[in-house]
Amino acid sequence: MKYLTYLLAFLSYILPGPVASGQTARLKDRTKDGILAYLNMVVKDSTIMVGQYCGVGSNTSAGYHEFVEGLKEATGKYPALLSVEYGYTPGNDLKAINKFAIDHWNKGGLVTISWHADNPWQKGYDCRWNTIEHKDSINFSMLLKSAPSSEAKAAYRAELMSVGLALKELQEQGVMVLWRPFHEMNGFWFWWGANDQADPTNAAAFRLLWKDMYDTFTKDLGLHNLIWIYGANAYSKWVAPVEALYPGDAYVDIVGTDIYTKAPEFKDYPVLKTFKKPIVVCEIGPSEESYGRYDELDIVRTYRGKAAWFLQWSSWTNAKVAIKDNLNFKEMMHSPGVITLDKL
Repeated sequence: MKYLTYLLAFLSYILPGPVASGQTARLKDRTKDGILAYLNMVVKDSTIMVGQYCGVGSNTSAGYHEFVEGLKEATGKYPALLSVEYGYTPGNDLKAINKFAIDHWNKGGLVTISWHADNPWQKGYDCRWNTIEHKDSINFSMLLKSAPSSEAKAAYRAELMSVGLALKELQEQGVMVLWRPFHEMNGFWFWWGANDQADPTNAAAFRLLWKDMYDTFTKDLGLHNLIWIYGANAYSKWVAPVEALYPGDAYVDIVGTDIYTKAPEFKDYPVLKTFKKPIVVCEIGPSEESYGRYDELDIVRTYRGKAAWFLQWSSWTNAKVAIKDNLNFKEMMHSPGVITLDKL
């Protein structure tokens, strides 16, 4: 019965989409250039890497056990890509979070990190702030290294340096990081977002903020283990165009979008191709009406040959979003052309 299940999964996998080779050479060169070349090869071979997010920073241990180890227990396989979080909640132990990244890297996997940074203009830790409603209160130039002293600058740069030092610890352990800062920047729900859906007037200021982080990490802290991801939100009437806040080719290595829909789709693929960078699905998961009913094989059919990986978000109370909490996940993890940790 098990073999019949996998045969059916194989047929459903290969028939709807382009022909897949079902095989990509292993990643042997884990330098920045080697990883980027590998991502291009994954797409060329019409294969795709599987990624899983562990959960917000303070819940990393529990999230790893449930969504990563739980996936391994159910399928016998780990995801190729592990995602951890440096922000979103206050008081995160970045050294403890790094241990999960280091362990996955040492197993042969790849690591991506996001940082939901604290709002420097508000008391208490909260990354969310409607950037359209509060456009007059947000001034990215206040946060730059060259800016005059202010409470907002001090708060932001203290957290920035804490994050930078955590990334440096990973560098010292030999870990290359697929770094995804200021994600969903074309949306309005995080303080670093666009201040208008049609024509953001803070686009130039955002680019300077991104470049300031780039210079702080690469020049001031000497980090050379970062691969920079521009991860916008999938385009809709609610957000600015995907390319609206793009920082520039010199400051971005990979492009992608976050996609939460009833079923997998990739409407932004033509726009992403224009950047001429490796393309990934930075985040994916079901919208509310599909919680627990998202077809993992459909993800593969939709994105292989276009994106080098998909990173699935974690579940939370009454929201079944993670790989293991949705349909056909066992068949997906064993599908030809799907790159799990053992194939990486």
